[in-house]
Amino acid sequence: MGLKGILWGRFVLKIKEFLTIMTNFALCLYWDDGRRRYRIRCKYEVVLMTDSSAGISIGLYDFIVYYESFGDLLEIFSPDDRRIREQIKYGRSCTQYAYVTTVERAKKCLDCMGYTIEAANEVFEISKQQIIDHFESYFIEESDDLNREMLKREYSFHQWRKAAERYALKLAQEYSMSDDSLSEEYRRKDLSVAEKIVLKLLDLTNPNFYFGIYHGSSSRWTIFRVLIDAFESNQEIILDYTKLYRGGYGWCREEPEHSGFVVPKTIILTEGSYDSEVILKSMQLLYPYMTKYYSFLNFSASNVQGGASFTTHYVKAFIGAGIQNRVIALYDNDTAGRVELECFKNIKLPENFRVMTLPDISLAENYPTVGPTKDESIDINGKACSIELYLGRDVLTEQNRLIPIMWKGYKEQIKAYQGEIKNKSEIQKKFKQKLKDAAKNGIQSPIYWAEIDILLNSLFYAFT
Repeated sequence: MGLKGILWGRFVLKIKEFLTIMTNFALCLYWDDGRRRYRIRCKYEVVLMTDSSAGISIGLYDFIVYYESFGDLLEIFSPDDRRIREQIKYGRSCTQYAYVTTVERAKKCLDCMGYTIEAANEVFEISKQQIIDHFESYFIEESDDLNREMLKREYSFHQWRKAAERYALKLAQEYSMSDDSLSEEYRRKDLSVAEKIVLKLLDLTNPNFYFGIYHGSSSRWTIFRVLIDAFESNQEIILDYTKLYRGGYGWCREEPEHSGFVVPKTIILTEGSYDSEVILKSMQLLYPYMTKYYSFLNFSASNVQGGASFTTHYVKAFIGAGIQNRVIALYDNDTAGRVELECFKNIKLPENFRVMTLPDISLAENYPTVGPTKDESIDINGKACSIELYLGRDVLTEQNRLIPIMWKGYKEQIKAYQGEIKNKSEIQKKFKQKLKDAAKNGIQSPIYWAEIDILLNSLFYAFT
């Protein structure tokens, strides 16, 4: 390489340990052209790095790593989770580029995408059969002290989950990837079958396995969902992309492309535009990081009609069209909604569809009603709970009394009256102001958001 190339080239030093350290040093170059000897002193910023990677870590351990791309790591993060932090590593100051979330938030995100504990159980059963069928490929019976019969008899999802969570916690708290501690742990005589399998088939030793599970075509997110149950809900989960950004190969920008955060959306079908508006705006306020996972039918743009019966038609049309997205049909928790649910009794819903009503709430268990025979306070769950009942006790209170339900038509199909809350427009106006106040000043009284919180979480966990 010529002198010009040396002076202007970028120096990337590769070291054995996976480090990213920014430092300055003085570089002295000597060049002898046969007649004169030149001495040039210049200052360089050097990136000490072995790879261009991005990884999700908890504590000391990188649980999922991709090289030269983000892969699907951004799926559980939103652009607002981005953090740039100055750190001291190995005695030097360096900048970390990362996205940060918590275990509690990650669980919600993973569950709503279908990476649930139930899904992990299914993956486990497939993996167990894979290990039994190809036992000799993974274990040496004498040295590993395992055999097929032990796996069939002693290896259950419960035992694997317990072992996986245990070692996830240990790795996060005690070990780094360069430690020999895992090998020492494996030689212990008191390990269960599940513990031996988890240790033997960590992704460090076999890329087709992840914490003892053969994941094949399934995502590691399904297994990761189990692992994070080992941690406190406020434990940070960090996606560090410093190496990917500073690696010098242009694998990503300082702010990753928005497309990296895009995930298949769950479509929520409601009885009308106001229901969708309440859910979306409440989600933006209470769980802003969850909004990217959902979309709603736009009644005004598409000029479609609302109402319980029309929602049923849309569900059937979506099923007939073979829609691949997850779909939640959400009916009012009232008599009319229950009538519509009866329409699905003889229909086998696809796995990606859920049909449900607004959830039962304690506020509605002793609620004032007017008519049809007398005025009384009764349980109106399943009889008269429209979206307004979920807007908060403060919004539903007028002159120190809850705004009552007015009973209307009788539904012969389920032998019950249909109820509707009075003063709907006034309630909606008050909730609009409540949203504005909360956006400006924050949520002052969580108790007045309890019902909408229950509703939102019923959607988040609809597929669990």
